[in-house]
Amino acid sequence: EGDYKLTDALTFTLGGRYTEDKKESKQYGMVNTITDPFTSHPSESWDEFTPRVGLLYTINDDMMVYGTYSRGFRSGGFNGRVGNLVEARESYDPETVDSYEVGIKSEWLDNRLRFNANVFYMEYDDKQEELQLPDDNDTGQKTVVENAASATLQGVEVEVQAFVGEGLSLRANVGYLDTEYDDFQYTGIDNVVVDLSDLEFRRAPDWTGSLDATYEWDMAGGKAWLRGAYHYIDEHYVNVTNSPELKNDPQNLFDASVNYSIKDFTFSVYGRNLTDEDGYIHGYDVAGLWSYAATRPPRTYGLEVVYNFGD
Repeated sequence: EGDYKLTDALTFTLGGRYTEDKKESKQYGMVNTITDPFTSHPSESWDEFTPRVGLLYTINDDMMVYGTYSRGFRSGGFNGRVGNLVEARESYDPETVDSYEVGIKSEWLDNRLRFNANVFYMEYDDKQEELQLPDDNDTGQKTVVENAASATLQGVEVEVQAFVGEGLSLRANVGYLDTEYDDFQYTGIDNVVVDLSDLEFRRAPDWTGSLDATYEWDMAGGKAWLRGAYHYIDEHYVNVTNSPELKNDPQNLFDASVNYSIKDFTFSVYGRNLTDEDGYIHGYDVAGLWSYAATRPPRTYGLEVVYNFGD
């Protein structure tokens, strides 16, 4: 990757990466070398060139605008939690995503106010999604990766940071995200095609935002600071198939800390999730029978001491 200055104000960035992955499935079962044909291990390889192109235009010393295009790549693979050797030998396809972004970065009022914003658009091809499906094996379930044929994400992010007065700074950001499966289908029991195209992305709330304040001052040969933060997370599902019991309602999270740093030591007393907001982080549906999830940590208090050993 390299930067090329076209004019004093315009910079062009060009880069790329070539990736080649090879994987082998080594699933073992009750293999009889006479009756079982699966005495070798299947392998697959995938390769992709992923470019990155960018333009940056400097309007003045306090403002710049930019635009980028990049491609991402995730290789294919084999499913390791399936019901039989046949499925373990079947590979799933790679995933690619084309990303476009334009934005602005700026400083105002003698660098006391910063304003940044960007708009992005992402197109997925063969997006990989992990599904827990019913099966006739001992556990009654299998976990497989299916390729959603295509999906689209687009959104806006805005960030503002202000240095209000001596020692006091405020920061706020808000994000809007719109997600959509263009085509997401898989073949279920009795070869019935299941269409999930209308589902919402997991862990992808429409709106997110935060507001935090920090006040710092010199004290006893060191530096002390207070910090408070508020985070908003819109309603969202935490599993692929949008199980109603695995949906988070809108969440309002508050954190706070008191900190003191002197020489190589930093001491902090903190509280997280002070309103004891309930919520799930990850969720799984077990063959359509029940669901389970990892929960958000409850209200937590703590004392932390950090020592910096230096170079």
